[in-house]
Amino acid sequence: MTKRIIVFTLTCLSLIFLGSCEKEVNNGPSEELMRLRAYIKVLKMENPDIIIDSTESGLYYITEIEGNGSTPQKDEFILFDYTAYDLDEDAYETTIKEDAELHDIYLKTTHYTQKYIQYKNERTKIIKGLEEGFSLIKKGAKVKFIMPSSLAYGASGYKSLIPYTSVIFDIDFTDIITNAKEHELEIIKEYISVNYPNLTPANVASELENEGVYILEQSEIEIEPDEDGNIDDDPYQVIVDDDVVKVNYAGRFTDNWLFDTNIKSVDEDNDTYNSSKSYEPIEIKIGGSGYIEGFSMAIKKLKTNTKAKVIILSEYAYGEFGDGKNIQPHTPLIFKLEVLNKTTEVND
Repeated sequence: MTKRIIVFTLTCLSLIFLGSCEKEVNNGPSEELMRLRAYIKVLKMENPDIIIDSTESGLYYITEIEGNGSTPQKDEFILFDYTAYDLDEDAYETTIKEDAELHDIYLKTTHYTQKYIQYKNERTKIIKGLEEGFSLIKKGAKVKFIMPSSLAYGASGYKSLIPYTSVIFDIDFTDIITNAKEHELEIIKEYISVNYPNLTPANVASELENEGVYILEQSEIEIEPDEDGNIDDDPYQVIVDDDVVKVNYAGRFTDNWLFDTNIKSVDEDNDTYNSSKSYEPIEIKIGGSGYIEGFSMAIKKLKTNTKAKVIILSEYAYGEFGDGKNIQPHTPLIFKLEVLNKTTEVND
């Protein structure tokens, strides 16, 4: 059934129930449930053989592929793709780049990758309908969840959704991760295998476990004479705790997606230039707070006026919960660094 027919039929049903077809009008939870029931009724009318299961909470689900793995347990990590819609089947969010482009919601600043969360952990942010839904399905399942706003975003709304909006999630449940640290090391090994064939992935992983950071590449920055023709006698200085170092950086994931940089040319090349950024070197106090621990650990392995590319284990970056935005749990980070001069040594 085409989207146009669905919308038309829903509109007719809404007219019967509500006396109005204004999509933008917020009619509250009772009217929302009438629209949701109308949507389910249309699905059944147009697909007589469809099986739509439901729970006491009001969650509907249609199983397209049953799955043959296990059901996720509390504190296990789950990997899944999804595309989310309102009842007019207008997509508002997805993990899949192609779907974002298809539905005209693609953003250069969004990282389109599988969702990776710790299931039923108190620090994991997930709507109630998905938390309940995953308790009903197995690894390998493909399922459509249809839920009222009470199991989704409620009276607050979300992105393009107005308050009291029922939503649909197409879910592709790909994996359950029982050992997140081992999974992270496997991601790193694959990255090394693809990008650094001269390195042994297992050796890199082993050093990361021991050191927390690994230097993939490094080179000295060529020092230009000052206006008087002089060059510092010692431009390549050892860096120790409490030194304050100026640094330029570009942070990427192992799939090369840029999540942050203070280098203007990098953002421009990535089409992510932000006029509100200052694009100035940051100052890092080695061993101090304010930046991820892995920065200090990596910079201490380098000297001033050095360029380097490093891997930082998630334990020394954003850890088991990520940053709540683009960086997911147990995510190793790749940084290109330009370590400039030491501006201060506090404990001479």
